[in-house]
Order: sequence, then structure tokens, then C-alpha cells
Amino acid sequence: MYLPKPVNYLIPILLFCFCHTPAQSQSALIQKEQRRMYLIKDSIGLVNCLNRIGMLYHLKSPDSCFYYGMKAKGIATRLHYPKGKTDADNVIASALFLKGLSRESLELFSKVLLGYKQQSDTANTAQALLNMATVYASMADSAKATELSRLAIKTGSKLKQDSIMSLVYANYCMINSRLSDDSIGYYLDKARAIAGRYKDQRMLILIIQLQASYLLNKGRRQEALPLISRSLSESRKNGIEYFEINSFGLYADYYASKPDSVLDYYNRAYKLVEEKGYVFLKVKVLKVILTYTELSGNKDKIISVHRLLEAALVAENDNQKKFIADYIKYNAILDDNTLLETNNKSDKVKIWMLGAVCGITLLLVIFIYRLYQTSRRLNRQISEQNNQMRQTLNALEQSQADNTRMMQIAAHDLRNPIGGITSVATLMLDEPGRSDDDRMMLELIRTSGQNSLELVSDLLQVHTHAEEIKREPVDLNQMLHYCADLMAHKAEAKGQHIDLQAVSVILSVNREKLWRVVSNLIANAIKFSPSGAVITVQLLENLKNVTIIVEDHGIGVPAEMKDKIFDMFTEAKRPGTAGEQPFGLGLAISKQIVEAHGGRIWFDSRPGDGTTFFVELPI
Repeated sequence: MYLPKPVNYLIPILLFCFCHTPAQSQSALIQKEQRRMYLIKDSIGLVNCLNRIGMLYHLKSPDSCFYYGMKAKGIATRLHYPKGKTDADNVIASALFLKGLSRESLELFSKVLLGYKQQSDTANTAQALLNMATVYASMADSAKATELSRLAIKTGSKLKQDSIMSLVYANYCMINSRLSDDSIGYYLDKARAIAGRYKDQRMLILIIQLQASYLLNKGRRQEALPLISRSLSESRKNGIEYFEINSFGLYADYYASKPDSVLDYYNRAYKLVEEKGYVFLKVKVLKVILTYTELSGNKDKIISVHRLLEAALVAENDNQKKFIADYIKYNAILDDNTLLETNNKSDKVKIWMLGAVCGITLLLVIFIYRLYQTSRRLNRQISEQNNQMRQTLNALEQSQADNTRMMQIAAHDLRNPIGGITSVATLMLDEPGRSDDDRMMLELIRTSGQNSLELVSDLLQVHTHAEEIKREPVDLNQMLHYCADLMAHKAEAKGQHIDLQAVSVILSVNREKLWRVVSNLIANAIKFSPSGAVITVQLLENLKNVTIIVEDHGIGVPAEMKDKIFDMFTEAKRPGTAGEQPFGLGLAISKQIVEAHGGRIWFDSRPGDGTTFFVELPI
């Protein structure tokens, strides 16, 4: 019988979420900080406390992490407290990454990095570089991850207090898969020495778990066993619940050939996840438990685990929808308030300057009075905006349709400013004399901007319904020729050729939306095909249907991605053969458009030999 290996899903740990606090139970630390929060009287202290709580919540509940980060950001913005605002952005970016929004988290981490540099905070600058490296590693961009990790090492080497360097060295080992055995040993020894010098129990346990994981991967199981046992003992001794859960995962990896033992350790992990409220890990643990429960053949237990997993997935999906809508709404209102606050402050300065000479002439008195009226009007607008914010926060459970509409409005409004940012970054890159660090940051900004523009275009097409379709007679042959001609330059850039074979068919469709479907399919074929490939586009007709076929000879779709490829915000994303970045929205939007026309879309793929997409529309 084939036994799937229990993936040790908890390593690498999200290092940017480490809090340098005494080794205590994470739950106890959260409760302690929450009690202390109510005793704080100064606003800056409150912002710092909220940011600490947000970081402590990072693995227990990314939603709570996000909530405390946004709350801290709101207060820090009103106080004009730059460090508190940058720390809050770091918490929010961590939550975005944990919720699967890697590109959004990278964009915010870039802002965090710039903020810490402006504040001359070298330790947190190194930490921000480490955060970005971790996100790039999760996106399978190992080159960028390694580059940023090395930059973090270079930055951290300037510190007098080098406690953070144990974290940097450990992260470098996890991110850089090409390190030799000797190099891994060297960096882990350096990390252990620094952690021991600062009595950092969290890092010492992490290093033990990294060594155990490394030995397991090398097949040196007997050497790994005492390290696993030690990591579990130390985790319990220090009350570090997350590492205790991770230790169970390592035990399961050790007993990979014994399904009953694997199931036992993951059941222990799940019990701890439930008891301590680690919402973020619930689905991951249940998926492994289901796999090994199915091997046991116990139908009652299989049904029970299925129900638990289904409930966890439903809750996670609902939270994800609310999370995205909350983020868009809150930021839009927060930006409006910041703008109004800035305008109000400017007007007050003018009033005080004019007030110094208010007794000179009646004309100046009238002018000051008008400015005062303007200031009052702005204050009323701010008050109305604050009321709107409270109403919005109380209405976070609106329907999916409302969430989608708000997302599309926000996406539309973001198009111009993002385009402007991208253009400015491009102009600055063209200027000579810039340092490598500046060019790297500008390149990150430009890449993030370009990717964001593509994402905005996709978001504006989300959720197309049949009642929204405005049809007109369209010559599909002519439309396909237009699409092929438009995409020809992209194909030529990769040395590819588009072969169009189409019959003449007139069909009542929405020209723009169907053009988007075909363009997206051809663009994907170009993206995932090698240089010199031929992409075939066909238009066939029978008595009942018209079928559009787009065939490539590229890398194909892996079996594990086939069920997810049409999902909205799918994880089934891979870079193209030339490094092109996907967003996971194009095929989901195409499916909505085709189904709104009463048709269907499907594909046939042979990994390594290409993919053929079919779009069938009724006559």
C-alpha cells in the first residue's frame, strides 16, 4: 500500500512574526498584554502595546493580528507617530501574508522597509528584508529570496547588538536550498551561539527543530529522534505552544512509514490547536488527519473528520471574504480621513497667521472669519467621515455582492495612482548615478506597481452574471483574428507563432467580454509555452454549438492543480516559462463570462506536453 509522507508543514516558521519576549506561553503573553493595555494612559504606549498583541496573535489568528494592526495604525496616524505606523504596517503585512495575499503583503513590506530606513532603524531594516525574503520564498522565487536574505545579513552585520542575527542566519538556511551541508552547519552554529549568548529560548528551540528536520530529509532518522524529543520537552518547559505543535509534526515525519503513529501525533497536534485557539493551523492539520484516517478505513471516523474539515474550510472561506472587504473599506476611509485632517491642519495654520493681524483692518477680520467657517465645515466633514467609519465597521457582514462591488470600486480608483507610482519609479530608474540599493527598491516598486495594475484589471472583471451581458451579433472569425493580431507581439517576443484556423460564424455575444476570454487563453498559452512554440487557435461549428479551441505545447497543468485552476484567488499559480507572474483571477473570470453566455469552458492537459482549452457557446 502506498503511504503518503506527512509533510512537516510548520517549517519554515514565519520568522518575521517572532516577538523578542521572554519564553512564555503565547496565550499567556497575549492575556498579559491585553490586561496591561487597559492600564496604559499615554497614546503612544497604547499603539506599541496594540502592535505587540497583533504580533503575538500572528499564528493563533491572522484575523486578530490584522485587527490589532489596523487599530494601532489608526491611532498612530492621528498621533503622527511614524514608528508606530510603520510597526502597524509590519503587523498588517504579516497578516496579509498569512491570509495568502502574498503580493499585497510584499507591497506593504516594501513600504515598511522604506519607513525603517527613513527612521535609521537598522535592526528593523534587516527584519523587513528578512520578511520580504520569506514571502518571496513562499512564492517560489528563490533567487529574490536569497538576494534579500544576503542583504539582511549585510545590514545586520552593522549592528552593535546582534541578537537579531540568529534569526537572520536561521532564515537564510531555510530559504537558500542550494547551501551545502557544511554551510548549513556553519550558519546554524552561528545562530545557536548568538541565541545562547542572549538566552533566546525560542531561537534555541527553533534551531533544534531545523536540525531535526534537516536530518529527517537526509534520511538520518536515528540522529533526528533525540533532537525531536528534546524540542518537544523544551517547548513544553517554556510554554511555547506553536513549537510544541511543530514537534508533533516532526514526530509524525519520523514515523512516516507507520500510519497509526502519524495519525496519533497529528491528533495530538489538533487537540493543542483546538485548546489554544490556533485557527490558522486548523485546516492544515485536519487535511493530514483526513488523509491518514482514510487509510484506516474506519468510515465513522472518516465522516467525523470530513465534517470537522468542512466546517473549518467554510469558516476560513467566510473569514477570507470578510477580511478582503474589511481591508479595502477601512483603508479607503482611513485615507480620506488623513487627507481631510491634513487640509484642516493647513487651514488652521492660516487662521492663526491671520489672527496675529486681525485687529489691523475689518477686511482681515472678515477674511479670518471665512477661514474659520471653512475650518468648521472641514471639522464637520471629518466628524461625518468618522461616523461613516463606525457604521462601516458595524456592517462588516454584508452580502458577497456588496463586498464585490466595493472591491471593484476600490480597484477602479486605484488604477490611476498605481499607474502614476509605476511611471515615476520607471523615470527614476532611468536616472544615472543611483546606488544598487536604490535601484533594487525602485525595481521592487515598479514591479509591484505593474503587477498591481494587472490585478486591478482582473478585479474589475470579477463576478460577471448573465443579466449583465449585453449581446450583439459578432463575427467570431473576425474577432479571433483581431485577438491573434493583438497578441502576436507577445508571441514574437518569445519566438512563438500563433496559428489561427477559423470558420465564419456570426453569434450573438458580448464582444468585449468574449474578447477578454480569448485574449486571456492565448496570453496563458504564450506565458506557459517555451520559445519557438506554435500556439493553435481554432473555431469549429456544429448544429448546436460553436467551439473555440486554444492549444499550446507548453509545461501543462499538474494533476494537483487541475481541480483548482478555475477557482477565484486560486493557489494553483505558477510563473511562466520566462518568469511571468500569475494572479489566479484570469481563468476564474473567463469561466464566469462563458457561463453567463450559457456556455462552458474546460481543458485537457498533459504535464510537460501542453494544454488545450475549449470554450463552447450555444448557437
